Amino acid sequence: MKIWKSFAASGITHSMAHYLTAIHGLRARMGYARVSDVARELDVTKGSVSIQMKHLREKGLVEEDRNRFLLLTSGGEEIAHELLQNRKILTEFLAALLGIEEDQAKVDACKMEHLLSRDTCHRLLALVHLIQSEDPAARQFRERFRQYSLDCSGAGVCKLCSVEHGSEAIREEVRGGTSGI
Repeated sequence: MKIWKSFAASGITHSMAHYLTAIHGLRARMGYARVSDVARELDVTKGSVSIQMKHLREKGLVEEDRNRFLLLTSGGEEIAHELLQNRKILTEFLAALLGIEEDQAKVDACKMEHLLSRDTCHRLLALVHLIQSEDPAARQFRERFRQYSLDCSGAGVCKLCSVEHGSEAIREEVRGGTSGI
C-alpha cells in the first residue's frame, strides 16, 4: 500500500475521533450521552451529530439504547481510550519535552492523535518516560536540548529536510519564518 493511502486506512477521521471521545467523556462525567449533549460538547448542530452517529453505527462503534442514549461499543470504547491516551502522550511530548506552549501542544496533539499507530505511540511514550527520568544521560540530554538551537545557516542541502539552505530567504524560513520547519 502506498504510504499516503495508509492515512485513510485507519477508517477513523479527525471528526470521528472527536465524536468518539466526546461520547466517552460525557458518559464518564454525566453517566449518559445524548445527541444534544454531543452537539453542545462539540459546538455543532444536532443534525451534524445525527449524521456522524449514522456513520459510527455503520462502523460498529456506536449504538443507541431504547432511551436514545449513545453508547460506545467495545470497539468504540477501545478507540476512544486509545485516542485519549495518544492525545495525552503527544501533549506531554510536545509541551514538556519540546517546550511547546501547552495550549498549542494540545491543539497539535489533537491534530495527530488519530494518525499514529499504537506501536508508534508506545515508543513515543517510552521516549517520554526515558527523557523525563532521573537517568544521568536523560538529565544531560534535557539540559543540552534546552540550550540547543537549530542552525541551518550553512550552504548545501540539509540531510533531514532536503531543503537547499544556500539562499537567505530559505535560511529565514528555516529559522522560524514561514515554513513551519
